[in-house]
Parts: sequence; C-alpha cells; structure tokens
Amino acid sequence: MSYSDTCEIVNTNNSAVVVAEILEFKPSFVLTVSINRSIKVVLRYDTVLKLYVGNMAGMEMTSTGPKEQVKFTGRKK
Repeated sequence: MSYSDTCEIVNTNNSAVVVAEILEFKPSFVLTVSINRSIKVVLRYDTVLKLYVGNMAGMEMTSTGPKEQVKFTGRKK
C-alpha cells in the first residue's frame, strides 16, 4: 500500500483545518507531520476514536491520516 504525502490536521480548540506534510507514518500506530515546514507534531493512534491525536503548544490536534493510494499495474486490478 502507498499513502499520500499530505494529510489534513484539525485543531480541536478552534476547528481550524491545515494541510500538513507527512514525515513518518506507521498505520494504526503513529503519524508525524510538519506544519508549514516549521512545526513538527507527533500524533498517536487512538483505537477508541479511530483518529490520530496529538498535542502541541497546549492545542490538541487530530487527523484521520493520509489517504490511501491504489496503483494499478498491468491489466489486472
């Protein structure tokens, strides 16, 4: 499986949505992103909420993670 290089991060304090670049991604475990290439945020997977959740500078941030990309090779799907 391959995943997108970016994902949406939601600030739960003010509902602001930002597109962040993915630095490290391990499905259902950890998501490390860079916001505006200056802020690094580590989000851990919450199995109850099924979201990646992290804190930075007193703000809670959540994400559903990157979108999965499907690559077809040849004639078979």
